[in-house]
Amino acid sequence: MGSLSQTVCELTGGHSSFSELNEADSAAQSTALLLQEELLQYCHESLSSFDVLKPVHRELLPISVRQISAEGTPVFHSGEVLDLLYVVPGSVDLSELLQALDLRLQGEAKGLRAAVGDGLLQAPGLEFTMRGIPVKFLLTHAADVASISAESINKNVSGYVARQTALAILESVPDKRAFQQLLTCVRFWAKQRGVYGQSHDFGYLGGAGWAICCALVCQIEQHQDLEQLLGAFFDIMSRWDCRVPVALNGRAHRQVQRNSAGLKVLLPVGRKLCANPNLTASAALQLQKEFRRGNRIFAKIQHSQADWKQIFSVSKFFERYFHYLQFDITASSEEIMFQWLSWCRQHLQGTAEMLETVGNCHLITRPWPVWLPFKDCEWNSAIAVFIALRVLPHTRNEQAGTRTVVDLREILVTLLERLCAWPLATEHFGEFDLYIRHTSQAEVKSWLTALEGGFPVKRARPTTQTQAAIALPEPDSEDDLSRQSSSFEFQ
Repeated sequence: MGSLSQTVCELTGGHSSFSELNEADSAAQSTALLLQEELLQYCHESLSSFDVLKPVHRELLPISVRQISAEGTPVFHSGEVLDLLYVVPGSVDLSELLQALDLRLQGEAKGLRAAVGDGLLQAPGLEFTMRGIPVKFLLTHAADVASISAESINKNVSGYVARQTALAILESVPDKRAFQQLLTCVRFWAKQRGVYGQSHDFGYLGGAGWAICCALVCQIEQHQDLEQLLGAFFDIMSRWDCRVPVALNGRAHRQVQRNSAGLKVLLPVGRKLCANPNLTASAALQLQKEFRRGNRIFAKIQHSQADWKQIFSVSKFFERYFHYLQFDITASSEEIMFQWLSWCRQHLQGTAEMLETVGNCHLITRPWPVWLPFKDCEWNSAIAVFIALRVLPHTRNEQAGTRTVVDLREILVTLLERLCAWPLATEHFGEFDLYIRHTSQAEVKSWLTALEGGFPVKRARPTTQTQAAIALPEPDSEDDLSRQSSSFEFQ
């Protein structure tokens, strides 16, 4: 294992999943246990007002495969997000209980906001920091997960499906410790390369999807060390036949689906539940590029022509594109942002696909799946997300001096109409906003410099047209960043 685990520990600044709990982990584990007891007390007190005899479970359940030990007991490492689930009697309305908990946590928890789910597993819940530990806390009703399908699943039981998914994944692997170590590497790699994100945002794989891919590799390549498992991961995933979903224990052989978009991952519970139901063609293309890149570098590592750090190098997303669409979501307070951001994330789904339908050229999108909080000169709370744009004309034989107009106005108006339908818009009139603008590579770099320095960002006045050079075919490797350019005009 040696060099790979050492490299990941060095790059992440921790030892999670690679060793027994160290001193920092032991302290974090003790704090996490106290925090769970405190949260459980809040849950019981909030539940008492709903006239129920007792909760379904008298404990908070871990829902992350990384926080369930080989013995099934909770384990928590320093620096991680504490994922917890509270199972509620079916007679209790989860949204009402969530509001009661939200009120109890006011003043106790920092950064309180709505929890973000993963694909179909979007349960009602909260995200916050308490006792110095970041927490993702979900509510659920119990359910018979064996009979749940994509059509019948709903947010009231999706938390329970997530818990059962984690248990099923752990049961499927021959060596739980080797699996968790591989998952630690793959999760870190995916985040560095910009392909780790919630499926409902831009179609990438989230935690459950990557865990299933890693579990499958562990099933196929038993009794291998960590380096061999990671190499097998890139080899298997780069050659996977996308007509067959990735599934554990042979489930895909009974559930073969024709899939034109790309790699689909099935949950190990329910009936044909998909971990990435919102997979887009652009996300599928990016995943395959990253799998192939990882496989190439691993081959070089085997011949001592590269090292592990090259596998985990940060994607040059903000350097390799000339043009970006930037979405700034702003609010006057954290409380309003809590609700406004949840609505925006829900209704920005499908944005990349909408942009790629522009008629007079071939527009390729590359969303960056990280939401970036920043300081705004006008708003107390602000967060941004970027979609890179690359334009290919329909014909290569354009006359010199001609200009292709990329008109996104109709698409963006449709998008704004969705967002303006926010039910709380009248109540919070003047207390929230959304800015959508085209930005050049130079402008994005300037924005990132302000972000890194902690300086407020002054937003430039919007313009109706932006003229610039758009890169033609994207290189398959970041080692070749040569670009051909043609002239385009954005409207």
